[in-house]
Amino acid sequence: MLSQPQKKYTTRFVIAGATALLIIVALLLMIENGDIVFLKIIGELLAETWWIILPIPMWKIFMMVWEEYVFFKWTLGVKTVLLEIIPPADIEKSPKIMEQVFSGLHTWSTQNLFEIYCGWRARQDKFSFEIASIEGRVHFYVRCPVMARNNVESQIYAQYPDAEIYEVDDYTNKVPRNLPNQNWDVWGTTLRLVKRDELPIRTHKNFIEDVTGKMIDPLASLAEVMSVFGAGQHGWLQIVFSPANEVLWHPKSEEYIEELIGRKKVAERKSLFNCFGEIGVVPGNIFRGLFAQDLAAPLDSSETTAEEEFNINRLSPDEQEKVKAVYNNISKVGFKTTIRYVYIGKRENFNKALGVAGVIGTVKQFSDVNLNALYPDPKSKTFANYYFVDSRKLYRQRRIIQDYRDRSFTMADFIFNTEELATIFHFPDMSVKAPNLTRIEAKKGGAPQNLPVEFEPSS
Repeated sequence: MLSQPQKKYTTRFVIAGATALLIIVALLLMIENGDIVFLKIIGELLAETWWIILPIPMWKIFMMVWEEYVFFKWTLGVKTVLLEIIPPADIEKSPKIMEQVFSGLHTWSTQNLFEIYCGWRARQDKFSFEIASIEGRVHFYVRCPVMARNNVESQIYAQYPDAEIYEVDDYTNKVPRNLPNQNWDVWGTTLRLVKRDELPIRTHKNFIEDVTGKMIDPLASLAEVMSVFGAGQHGWLQIVFSPANEVLWHPKSEEYIEELIGRKKVAERKSLFNCFGEIGVVPGNIFRGLFAQDLAAPLDSSETTAEEEFNINRLSPDEQEKVKAVYNNISKVGFKTTIRYVYIGKRENFNKALGVAGVIGTVKQFSDVNLNALYPDPKSKTFANYYFVDSRKLYRQRRIIQDYRDRSFTMADFIFNTEELATIFHFPDMSVKAPNLTRIEAKKGGAPQNLPVEFEPSS
């Protein structure tokens, strides 16, 4: 006996086959003297009205190409700067402090058509927060537009006053440009969400030890793994994000909440046979409406209101958790986000067990089985099977390297709020003892006011 999904797909297959058969029969009936009359009529119509129909698709194509050109030109004109952030060694703050930094970078503003189509300001500001292991030495970087540099530094200094920020050269230039080659190998991927975008990942609020109540730093495992990279090994984790307006992503989350609590049902497509069945019951409904309208007792409005009133306790525990998580997700500002990881190493030192499995394993700690998780996107992962294996793998390797250097949104993007971003990128606290984690070992201070000063006598 067929299950409900099997019946649904079988019905769709039958309808599609019947429709294709009817189209073939109709075309055969239209053949006259070896010509298809229908196609002949269409050809004559296009010959007479092409000057009306053709400009519409041509305009659409022109606008699509123009938007791409304007965005590309605007991107090349935006000057960026790479900043290295050296955090203090005695951080006692949780990742929640980093949420304030990201909130201060949510500088979304409305654009008018002249700004978009003339290339004055085609997109919002784009930021890239990066964690890089350069032969075992772990660094924290931020790439941002030059115009936004002061804002980035102010937001970081406001929460981490003892941090140091320097402008540095791009660390991706420390490896050859033409990767991979005879001496260097590459593995990389863009991370994608397992479930729908409305569900959040496991955030720092859930990294609490049950017995002592202390927070477990989510980046402790990542810092330890990256700290043991050897000579000729590089690991780059990149989080590219840009402010997203609430109007663009809140409605989808609210619709998902309505589905969870049962107020909005997903419309099912009805087959042709269901339509005939509904038509067949019309006479019976008319008869009951004429002769049996007094048989049914009127519904009590109070009972109807009580049935429609929402009660969260009627939901299952996993549905309650999802509703609360989505509500919490939309309570904070969001960003269009892309996360990618690249592991580069000399072939004699290339260690996928450490540089790939070790880092991707630390990403799994952000997974929540009931909510969401991150996983390597198969479309971007640097591997290939079945056909043209070597050339396809080489293309993917060079594409992921170029996307990383361009800090682009290609392959996969989603909405992350400040809590999710702060979970993946923050400065580890003092409990993280990774030996090669770049930190400030000594605090800077001003000279005391009563320091004696010797003046040279004037001649």
